[in-house]
Amino acid sequence: MDFLDDIQKLCHDLHKCQIQNCEKLHPKCFSGVCIGFLQGMCQQQDYCGLYHFSPDELQEQLEKKSINGIYPCNLCYKNCNNDQNCKYLHPPWLQYICVNCKNKKCDKKKEGLWHTNRWDEIQKKVYELYNINKLNPEIFCKEVECQCDAKKYNFHKYCIKYFQGTCPYHRCQKPHKNWEDLKDIGNFQNLQDEVIKPCIKFDQKVNKFVSQPQTLQCNVFMQKNQLKLMINQIQQRPQVDIIFILDCTKSMDKWIEVSRKNITSIITEFKKKVQIDTAIRMAAVCYKDFSEGPNHIKYHNFTVRPEEIEKFISSIKAEGGDDIPEDLQGALDVAYKLNICKDPESLLQLFIITDAPCHGRKYHKLVYDSNLNAQDLEEKLQKFVELKQRFFLSFLQINEQTQIMEKVMQSVVQKNYQSAKIADKQFSDYILFSLSSTYCKSQSITNIKEYQHISQAQFRKQKQMHYAYHNRQNNKYYDQIIEQIKQTQKKCQTLLFIENDELQLKQKEKGQAAEVFKGFDQKNNVYVVIKIPRWILKKYNSQTLTDDDIDEANKIADIKYKQQLIAKQLSNHFNYCCKQQKVQFIPLYYATPYLYELEKPFKGLKLLYAESYIDINEPWKKYTNNADYRDEEINLTAFSHFTYQYTNFQMIITDLQGKINILSDPAIHTQDLMDSTNQQDDGCRKFFLNQHPECSNICKKLGLGQTIIQTKSLTFIEGYNSEVDTQVEDVFGNKINREKLFKVCNNCNALEKFDEASNNYELCEYCQEQQYEKQSMNCKCCNATFSMSYNFEQRFGTTVQYCQECQNNYCHQTLEKRCYYCGKRICLQTIKEIIVNKQKLDICIDAFFFLRQIKCKNCHSNYNFDTLLSQEDYYGNNYNCGCNKINK
Repeated sequence: MDFLDDIQKLCHDLHKCQIQNCEKLHPKCFSGVCIGFLQGMCQQQDYCGLYHFSPDELQEQLEKKSINGIYPCNLCYKNCNNDQNCKYLHPPWLQYICVNCKNKKCDKKKEGLWHTNRWDEIQKKVYELYNINKLNPEIFCKEVECQCDAKKYNFHKYCIKYFQGTCPYHRCQKPHKNWEDLKDIGNFQNLQDEVIKPCIKFDQKVNKFVSQPQTLQCNVFMQKNQLKLMINQIQQRPQVDIIFILDCTKSMDKWIEVSRKNITSIITEFKKKVQIDTAIRMAAVCYKDFSEGPNHIKYHNFTVRPEEIEKFISSIKAEGGDDIPEDLQGALDVAYKLNICKDPESLLQLFIITDAPCHGRKYHKLVYDSNLNAQDLEEKLQKFVELKQRFFLSFLQINEQTQIMEKVMQSVVQKNYQSAKIADKQFSDYILFSLSSTYCKSQSITNIKEYQHISQAQFRKQKQMHYAYHNRQNNKYYDQIIEQIKQTQKKCQTLLFIENDELQLKQKEKGQAAEVFKGFDQKNNVYVVIKIPRWILKKYNSQTLTDDDIDEANKIADIKYKQQLIAKQLSNHFNYCCKQQKVQFIPLYYATPYLYELEKPFKGLKLLYAESYIDINEPWKKYTNNADYRDEEINLTAFSHFTYQYTNFQMIITDLQGKINILSDPAIHTQDLMDSTNQQDDGCRKFFLNQHPECSNICKKLGLGQTIIQTKSLTFIEGYNSEVDTQVEDVFGNKINREKLFKVCNNCNALEKFDEASNNYELCEYCQEQQYEKQSMNCKCCNATFSMSYNFEQRFGTTVQYCQECQNNYCHQTLEKRCYYCGKRICLQTIKEIIVNKQKLDICIDAFFFLRQIKCKNCHSNYNFDTLLSQEDYYGNNYNCGCNKINK
C-alpha cells in the first residue's frame, strides 16, 4: 500500500465524502481508520470512535487477507444499522458475523450466525455466498493488457481497484460498485451513467464538439426548482392541489409499494384529461401511530414533480401499529398545515389510503384502542370543508374495518365524498377516475371572484434580513441595508391575478396619494394589495399618460419597496431588543413588500409595488402621523425613537398605522431616500417636539438616549425639574387586547396569532418546526454538498440551488471564466488553472478529473499536464507522453 507515503492527501471522510469535487485520496480500505490521527491531529480515540493506528500498525492491518476488498479493521461491529454517519463498512455478510465471538463472550447458541473470529474462516464463507462464476476480486490483477478472468467475464468494465478496496479516486473513469452488489445488476446496464466522462462530446448533426453534461450518479439527490416548472405549466387557473394521506404501518406494506409505483403515471394520465394549462401540485403525508414516537408522521410539501413524492414514499419503512387504530387525526392536522393554495377557485383533493380506522370508539367496533376517547375526526375534516369550496375527499377502502369511520367522513364532506373498494390492479384506475370526477364537479361550482387582469410577472422579495448595523462612523445605515437587499433578494416568475375594480377601503387605509387593488400571487400563494399613485390612474383614464409619467411611477414603486423593507427590518429588531431586555411591549410587524414586473401592463404600468394583504377583521388604526398627532391611548412612539438611534441618527420612521400591530405605509425622514412624505430633519424635529417630547420607560430600558430636541423642549415646560423622573407610564399593554395581536412570519409571510409564551417573534409555528430539518443538496454551480431545510425554503417560495459560498461570491452569475474544452461557465469555487507551455488555461472540474485519469497509449503513464491536448485527443483519450519517440 503506497497510500502511507501520501497520508496528508487522504480525505478524512473517505467513502462517506459527499464533496463531488474533492481532490483528496479516498481508498475504501482505510475505512474505520482515523485519518486525523495519522495526520497528527486527533488524540481522542474514545471520542472519535475510529481506530488509531500508527503507520506501521496500519501497514500490518493491510497486509492481512482482504474479503472482496474489505479488511478486518473496516467492518462495523456496533450494530448501528448502517447509520449515515458511520465511517465503517457494512457489507451484507456483516449480518452473519457473531459480534460476541469477536469479543470472546459467545455461548454459540444463536442460530444463523457464523460463530468464529477467524478471518480465514469468514473469508471462506463469504466467498461461498458472494461469488460470480466461482470468482472473487482478490484474484484479479490490475494490468491493463492482462487477459485474466476479470476481462473474460467483463468485470474490467468496473473499477477492479475499487473491488479490492484500493482505488484512490472519488470520481473514477470506471464505475465503483461493491462486489456483493453485482448479482443484482444483471447485464451491467447504464455503466456510462456512473463514470466521469469528458466534458465534451462530438455532435454529428452540427459536426463539432459540444458541451456534455455529467450524469454521474451522486450520493446525494439534487432537488430541482420545481416551483419554476409550475410557472411554465400555468397560463390561467384553476390549480389542483393533491394530498396523499397514507397509512404506513406494517399491514400497509403492499399498498405503500402500489402507491409509490402509480403516482407518476396517474398524474401523467390526469393531465391528459384536464386543461393543459392546469397547474397540478402533489404532497404526501405518511402516518403511523403514537407508539412509534413523536416523529410518527412524516410529510413532503407540495411539488409539481411526482417522482419526488414517489422517492419520499419509498423512504418510509412500513412498521409499527401495536393496536389496530392509527393516528389519522394527526395526519389530517399535518396536511392542513401544508402550503395549500389560497386561491378560492383552486381545487383541493385528499386521498386517504388506509386499512385501519382512526382512534375513538365512535369510529369502529374494535375491542382494543389505546385512545378510545378520541372524537375529533369530524372537526379535523370540517376545517378542510371551510377552507376550500372545491374540497374533495376520496377514501380507498381496503377492508371492512373502516366502514363506520367512512360514514362519519361522508357525513362531513357530503356530496364531495367518494369511496371505493379496490384491489392493487384497480388502484391507479380508481384514483384517476376520482381525480377526473372531482375536476368536473369543480367546474360547475360558481366562481367566487373574477379577476379581470391576469399576467405573467417577475417578482422581487427578500429573504429575512437580520439587523447588522453597528453605528460605525463613516458608514451609513442606508448603504448597508441596500447591500443586504442585493444579497437577500429573490427574483422569480409568478402568475399575478388583479381585480379590475379598486379595493373598497376607507380613505385612511388607502392613504392620501394612492389607490389600492387586490390581487393574488400564485407562486407565493399570497393575496396582495397593489398601490398605484392616484395621479397615474387619473392620467391613465384620461389617456394622457406619458413615458415620463411611467418612469416617475416606477421610481415611486422602487422607493416604497425599500421603505417597507427598512421598516420591516427595524421593527423586527425592535421586537428582539424588547424581548432581550424583558420589556412589556406590543410586537410590531410590517406587511411584506413585493415588486412585480408584469408582462402585460396594468393601468399603463408594468412595474407595480404591492404588500401582503393584512387579512385581519379589525379597523384600520392611525397611531401617529407625519406631524404632531399621537394616539393618546396607545403610545407607539418609542418605536420611532428606537429607529432614530439604531440608524445612528440617520433616519426616523413615523406615520405608524395599520391593523392592531401589523403596520403599513411608513414615512421615513432621512437624507437618503426621497419621497413626498420625507421631511428630512424637519420631520425628525416635529416628532420629538410634538409626539415624543418625553421618553417612556421602554426608551429607558432599551437605552435610548434623550435627544437635544427633547431637552430643549422640556425646559419650556413649567415646573420641569431635570432631576425628577418624568418617565411616562408604559401604555403598550394596557389599552390593547393582547389576544388580538398577530405576527408576520419572516420566511413565508403568513399571518399568525401572536403567542406571548413563544420565544420566536420572527417565524410562524410551521417554519419554526421546519428550519432545523436539514437535507443534503448539491450546489448547481460548484456541485459541492451543502445542507438546507427543503420544506422551510419551499415555504418561502423558492428552492435554494446554490451553496452559500457561491451566493456570496456571485460566482454562479459570472460569465468571464469558461472551460477551454467545453466552453461552459466555470464556478469560481471549482475553477482549475493549468499551465501548458507557459500558457495559462482555465478548465472545468469535470475536465480536470478526466485529464487526471487519462493515460499514455504506449506506456500507460498518467497525463502530466505538460502537453495541451486538442479537443479530438482529449475526447478520444489519445495521449502520447513521448515515450514512443524515446524508444526509437
